[in-house]
Amino acid sequence: MRVDVVCVGDPFLDLIFLGLPAMPALGEERLAQRLKIVPGGMGNVAFALRRLGLDAVICGPVGRDLAGRLLEELMADVGVPWHGRTADATPVTVALPVHGDRALVSVMPALTVDTETLRGIEMRAVVVDLPNVPLLPPIPRIYAVVGDPEVAALEGRLPDSLADVHALVLNEREAMGLTRRSDGEAAAAHLAALGTTVVMTRGGAGAVAIEPDGQTTVVAAPPAAVHDATGAGDLFVSAYVWADLAGRPIAERLRLATRYASLSLERATDQLKGIPLADFLDEIGG
Repeated sequence: MRVDVVCVGDPFLDLIFLGLPAMPALGEERLAQRLKIVPGGMGNVAFALRRLGLDAVICGPVGRDLAGRLLEELMADVGVPWHGRTADATPVTVALPVHGDRALVSVMPALTVDTETLRGIEMRAVVVDLPNVPLLPPIPRIYAVVGDPEVAALEGRLPDSLADVHALVLNEREAMGLTRRSDGEAAAAHLAALGTTVVMTRGGAGAVAIEPDGQTTVVAAPPAAVHDATGAGDLFVSAYVWADLAGRPIAERLRLATRYASLSLERATDQLKGIPLADFLDEIGG
């Protein structure tokens, strides 16, 4: 099988409680307006990549529990191929969006890579959780990502080199957590000095990329009316990978990724986020 991008790792089953007026305090019950149940994590990334015209698939364990059976059905409904061995448990996240941000609670099995399945796929690139990079077989281009659990697993135990990683995409809080630095740009520079291009999102402040030689590129975030920011990082990753594989310059990659994430969040429905390529090109003028 030949594809453009393999998203390596477990997709999540996301339960998103929309329309909360405020975050509940301990012991307090609040009513949301509605519940959205969609694939998350690598499911978001793969879906958005496919919306952008790339042939993207997921390679990760397929849970046989109730959550996994539901997630497999949802993935099939949105047309994202999912390859992998069977597993006992499925990652699940509860998202509570409030005031343009969100709080997340997740349960997830230990990180792993289904190397046997992955070896049977020919690809241009992978998107993978940073702790799993050493478990990969030889890959042409590796885009690494992290979330809070991965930051906790790696805090104080960063590898000596990230030269095998084409780009590390993360947010400012994650960069500071990985490096134990209190300044986001200093944290990103430290990671870039390990041999990779670090692409760091900064919410309303836009995004910055720092290359191994220290060259820094900064872009502002476009204004956006966002009610549910769940999946913003996944959308950014997908658009950055799409633009990079198309050979766009780094400043353009950052602009396109921030714009794609903003537009997709603004147009969010009760389905997965990520606007089609034709709509995106119309918005940005081709």
